[in-house]
Amino acid sequence: MRGWIYDRLVAGMTTGWYREVLDRLPNGARVLDVGIGTGAALAGCAELVRSKDLQVVGLDIDPDYLERCRGEMARAGLAGHVRPVLASVYDHDDGPYDAVYFSASLMLLPDPVAAISHTAKLLTPQGRLFSTQTFHHRRSAVLERIKPMLHRVTTIHFGRVTYEHELRNAFIAAGVELVELTTMSDKGRSSYRLAVGRVRGAEGDLGDGRASAA
Repeated sequence: MRGWIYDRLVAGMTTGWYREVLDRLPNGARVLDVGIGTGAALAGCAELVRSKDLQVVGLDIDPDYLERCRGEMARAGLAGHVRPVLASVYDHDDGPYDAVYFSASLMLLPDPVAAISHTAKLLTPQGRLFSTQTFHHRRSAVLERIKPMLHRVTTIHFGRVTYEHELRNAFIAAGVELVELTTMSDKGRSSYRLAVGRVRGAEGDLGDGRASAA
């Protein structure tokens, strides 16, 4: 039931976010998906994953979500491309990866700086760190109070209200260069954005050269 609610409330929106990131990856890329959840959003991009022959390791700490995820991958024909793993991002030490992707999960983590710093060490020299996130444009004390409590009604942890300067500061503190911050959709009081980072001093490009200075 929790997985069904997750898919109805989250997957429809984040499927487009996944596609935005996967479009940027070169063929054969190895990807670490942090917070894969039920996998429904990734399954919505199944044709893209198969056509690019992407190999995805999907982390999550919720065994119920991962059980549903395995079923989703099988139904989408992605069992040979996606490996769901029950683990914390802070403990994961596999790699190297061409890309690390946080789909609305980065600022939900207890220590985003540590997550960025740790996963950046798992990247190839030309690798990129991607994060898609909802940002609120103005401070809202009401939303700041309500959003962390939504899981009591929905069973889903939406984290806290996030502002652009918080994400920028997290990248700086982690020593990872923010090379792009693109608005995917503007909702007026909030927007959906894609952040792209790379390890400072790293040379070369991941693939299509779309990253530009933030």
